[in-house]
Order: sequence, then C-alpha cells, then structure tokens
Amino acid sequence: MNPELDTDYVHLEIKDGILVGIYKKGLKINLPIARQIVQSRLSFTENKIFPALIYNQGVISMDKEARQFLSSPEGIKGLKAAAIILDSPFGSFLGNFFLAVNKTSMPVRIFSNTGSASKWLAQFVT
Repeated sequence: MNPELDTDYVHLEIKDGILVGIYKKGLKINLPIARQIVQSRLSFTENKIFPALIYNQGVISMDKEARQFLSSPEGIKGLKAAAIILDSPFGSFLGNFFLAVNKTSMPVRIFSNTGSASKWLAQFVT
C-alpha cells in the first residue's frame, strides 16, 4: 500500500492506523465527484477498514445527492468511524445539522481540533 495518494479532490494518507483525508480548497462536491472520492479511497486502502480523520475546510458546497451518497452504506464502505475537523462555529453548526439529517451506521463526530479528534479515533484503531 502506498503511504499517500493525491487526487483532484482529496489528499489521502495513513498515519498511526488512521486514514487522513484533506479535501482540496474550493471543492464543490456533487454525486459524480463523491463517487470518485469513495472509489479513490477504497482503491488507496485496498479495501481495508480504517477510522478516518477528515479535514473538511476545503469544501465550499456539497449537493443533496452527494451528502446522501456519502452517508449511505456504499459511501461509508471501508470506514470504521469518522472525525470531521471543521474550523468555524458556523461550520460546526452546519456539520452537526448534516449529521442529524444524513444518519450513518458508523460513529461520526465533529471536532474543531485535530488532537481531540485523534484521541477519539484512537479507540477505533485495531
């Protein structure tokens, strides 16, 4: 497995048993892009299951179909849990709203700093 993958939409790497995803700046996610992101992630992880640390600051919009796909069983395939880092109170509000509306079958939490997110994700590393 390569230690890192850089795509048009997200940079992926594995650190201490956690999949780290950093979305590119100015990203507008629609359903085709969401599908590409998941396909790239599954290929990169060789279909192994990881907890994920997601830096969402680069995303400026995500349409309803993309949100629904990313929270579906197909969209979360290969993920054990997800911690999403958001850098503003408004972003956290929107993120929590998104999680309330688009429920997933895995644990997902919003964080404002990497330390808290990594500590929470550590329980899911095997």
